[in-house]
Amino acid sequence: MTIRPFNYSDEDYVALSSTLNAIWPDRPMVPQAMKERDKRRDPNYFFQRLVVESGGEIIAVGGCGESDWTHVPGKFFVNVQVHPDHQRQGIGTTLYDRIMSDLAERSPAIFESHAREDRPEGMDFLERRGYRRTLKDQMSQLLVADFDPAPFAWTSGQLEKVGVEIRTVAELVADGVEWEREMWELEYELLQDVPTDDPVTKQPFERWLDWHTHPSFIPEAYFIAIKDGRFIGVTSLWQSMAEKDMLHTELTAVVRDLRRKGIATALKVRAIEFARERGARAIKTENEENNPMYDLNVRLGFRPIPAWWTYRKELNTTTEDRRT
Repeated sequence: MTIRPFNYSDEDYVALSSTLNAIWPDRPMVPQAMKERDKRRDPNYFFQRLVVESGGEIIAVGGCGESDWTHVPGKFFVNVQVHPDHQRQGIGTTLYDRIMSDLAERSPAIFESHAREDRPEGMDFLERRGYRRTLKDQMSQLLVADFDPAPFAWTSGQLEKVGVEIRTVAELVADGVEWEREMWELEYELLQDVPTDDPVTKQPFERWLDWHTHPSFIPEAYFIAIKDGRFIGVTSLWQSMAEKDMLHTELTAVVRDLRRKGIATALKVRAIEFARERGARAIKTENEENNPMYDLNVRLGFRPIPAWWTYRKELNTTTEDRRT
């Protein structure tokens, strides 16, 4: 058994996706999706990926780094995943210990990780190492063919009543509207109300924009609510690179002063209509369990699937202690 850095070759991406698909058969992964994510990592934030090889095959992967989503100095995410055929042999522990050793020189104060509720072995692995649960992200899925639009026919009239129109990025681009910077600012504003352990970090505009050149980005499925020329809400669907009939919802939200007026519901209904016209089988999304948006998704017909827990471990050391 050998632990080595991931080398970012095509061969490593293929081998790693095969291992991850064995671990998570209900969350298929393709090499190109991992490449696109890696290509967009902010080099200003530390990131490391290690793999465990045995007999020339990747049998486990571990990662650690700084979060560009909720960056806090001294906070590092950590994850370890082992192929099902090689679990319960101490491989995960060995890899985790190597990651901890590598991070020690970076004066860590907080470790963050994740485990899925239907994988108690992963939850137990973290809890035995002093991690505690902090946030529960409830995953949910809508089978598009099962959606009944009739109960939501009121949304089009409601939009007219409150003076809101919904435009797609594709439509705005066709009309010559420069949508990017206003949407960048709006998204950061809306993210302030998304439940997180630490405040959301504002991405540099260029990095935010780069994500909107991702192969999964669909301009026709990026819906912006507009009132009196002001962007006030958004929802979007992104294409799964591994499942061509699967779409994923990103942020759905409306500015505070215009909430509870049916705008978010109207945005979601428009997105589901798009999914149906596209021939999608399902839409997946996730919400913190107490987020009102989860209740809206349930009313629309989304059904829960296994949730993910955020785990956190805070070291009882001062900044000066960590330096020494």
